[in-house]
Amino acid sequence: MQYFKRIAYIIMFLPLLTACKNLKQMLPEGPAFSSQDLTEWQKEAPHDVNYTDTAYVDFPVAAVQAWAATYDLDIILVSQHPDWNMHEFARLATPQGPVWIMKDAKEGSLDQYVVADLDNIQAWLPELPVARKAYPVKVIDHSSAHQLQLSFEYENYFGEKIKATYKGKYPKTALKKKNGSTMGHSKSQLLVGLDLPYRDFGKKAQISYDGIDYKMHKILGLVPFQMALKQTQGGLSSGQFSYEKIDGQVHSSHIKTGGIIQQVWQSMVRKGGASIEQVNDFRKISYGFDSNGGLASASVQQWNKTNKGVLVQFYPALPNLSRPFDGRFTSKFAMDIGGENQNAYGKATAYWEKGEAVLEITPLQPWWVVDRPMQTRISYQKGKATLSIKMIDK
Repeated sequence: MQYFKRIAYIIMFLPLLTACKNLKQMLPEGPAFSSQDLTEWQKEAPHDVNYTDTAYVDFPVAAVQAWAATYDLDIILVSQHPDWNMHEFARLATPQGPVWIMKDAKEGSLDQYVVADLDNIQAWLPELPVARKAYPVKVIDHSSAHQLQLSFEYENYFGEKIKATYKGKYPKTALKKKNGSTMGHSKSQLLVGLDLPYRDFGKKAQISYDGIDYKMHKILGLVPFQMALKQTQGGLSSGQFSYEKIDGQVHSSHIKTGGIIQQVWQSMVRKGGASIEQVNDFRKISYGFDSNGGLASASVQQWNKTNKGVLVQFYPALPNLSRPFDGRFTSKFAMDIGGENQNAYGKATAYWEKGEAVLEITPLQPWWVVDRPMQTRISYQKGKATLSIKMIDK
């Protein structure tokens, strides 16, 4: 009899345990590493590399792809629709005015699909590998000075007509712990960190798909999953692209739906090394290299923000991956999102294999980045570096 009682208790409390686990995925945590850790990492001696040939290209090659974006307002809705895991309606400030980005995460894969009213959406942040399409996004804002009141209407990536409304407080409640979980989204595409300074739950929200209404999912079966945030997202991304010099300038080429997106990079000599930068109206991507041509840092700075959206630093700098060398070399990496937040760290191992330079990124903390290791493979042909960055299983 006692055995059957225990089984009954387990069955009764299993939904609560599952809900608590899901709640843990929502809650931000503190820094992933300490200032003392960082001080120790900065003392790491440079790698003693035995290069076996000269550089294959005459420009520095960044073996990672950095990205970041700050949302001044981010509306989060989780409905009971079986096909959709989460919806984000994010407002970004641009020099031309605010732009709304609709992000829909599929249930199961948790891959995100983006819709925005942008003429050349494939060229918008080509460093982000997410599927996207251009479509008119209708946003009606009846917000007051004290309360948000918004409605959204658009067609998602798969052609469903989405209508949603949101009513609630502005995100003004400061969070003591700001290192946010990605909740598994875009795991097959991105290494992501979040800075979540402000969050408030909504008062009322509605959403429909092709005219069919769905209720909001409830956290622990009690609180509707509807909230407003301010946040910065950033990290490293997967992708297929190349670098080459054209008329004395470094160009990158990304293969996107409908064609190739080219960008021009500025090369600069700086104290103790060099850097390359790519600037558009919205952001500046910078890669810093030491005096040997090894990658030391990667950052993204949004046009209207003081703090970098993302800063990734390698301790010590990686070997120069445009030159063949013997052996394997491992550095630590530290990632900050939106300032001095110490969001994630791990290790980066560089080596050559079958005529290609290889970089493996292995995140170690926090728990939500551990299952997002990455591998870059770089091949060289006649002054051109071709990069393939993929998420891998470890």
